[in-house]
Amino acid sequence: MKAHPLEQPTLLRFGRLMADGNRGQAEAVLRQALVLEPNLPLVHVALTRLRWPGPGYRDWLAWLHQQLHPALYVEIGVEKGESLALAQAPTQAIGIDPAPMGDPLSRCTAPTRLYRQSSADFFRAPPVGCLLHRQGFNLAFVDGDHRFESVLDDFIRLEPWAAPGALIVLHDTLPLTELTASPTRQSGFYTGDGWKIVPCLRGLRPELRMVTLPVAPTGLTLVTGLDPTSTWLRDRRDDILATYAALAADKVIERPEFAARPLGANDYDWVRRWLTGSGEDAGAQSRS
Repeated sequence: MKAHPLEQPTLLRFGRLMADGNRGQAEAVLRQALVLEPNLPLVHVALTRLRWPGPGYRDWLAWLHQQLHPALYVEIGVEKGESLALAQAPTQAIGIDPAPMGDPLSRCTAPTRLYRQSSADFFRAPPVGCLLHRQGFNLAFVDGDHRFESVLDDFIRLEPWAAPGALIVLHDTLPLTELTASPTRQSGFYTGDGWKIVPCLRGLRPELRMVTLPVAPTGLTLVTGLDPTSTWLRDRRDDILATYAALAADKVIERPEFAARPLGANDYDWVRRWLTGSGEDAGAQSRS
């Protein structure tokens, strides 16, 4: 796709202002360009990095693999395989994507199986020989269809297969703009309304232990304390979708802690303490 003529001049001006230390003016240049033309993917990317400096989401996935050494890793939404390749032996990995790009397995060094099907089809009947039949997953990354309905369904389908102490990582949980965080795709840079999964889980499954990391491009949420026997979300799925349909992104964009609480730190030591239960944590109370 040919770049919009406004994109490169905007990025050049942004770069000059940042080099001169004019962060506020640099951000204003990006936002002004998006008012004139909302579909500027590289401008959106620059804005995400300005908003959430520090390690990005792939840096965090690599770090989680190094810290947790998961026996089994599951990834929903493989695309080119860049994040799938972060798994390292002896971890065994499962990738699920109905339309991956190119040959994602060429990047993988860990034993990896790619299932070219939707997550709905995969979890409806995990193929014979799939490692999930022998062991639960220890680490899972959800980055498939970005609509709230799909993210909710992926969480519901994953949880029954969780091993004790398993961690689910949810991508795109801090919306950037209302346009890019809407249910329907209207721009090249798009995160969808999957961010609604955070207030949903926070409100309906308070026994889960969660934290959202402010990392580029649009946040990661870590969820542990999973209960493979829970049917709470599955039993109320239609009501949940109806309830959260009207939830707008504007308040979350303005105040991320509004729906993404607790908001953690983009800092490895902070997250290491959170993972071990010794760091800052808002805690969770069991549902009565």
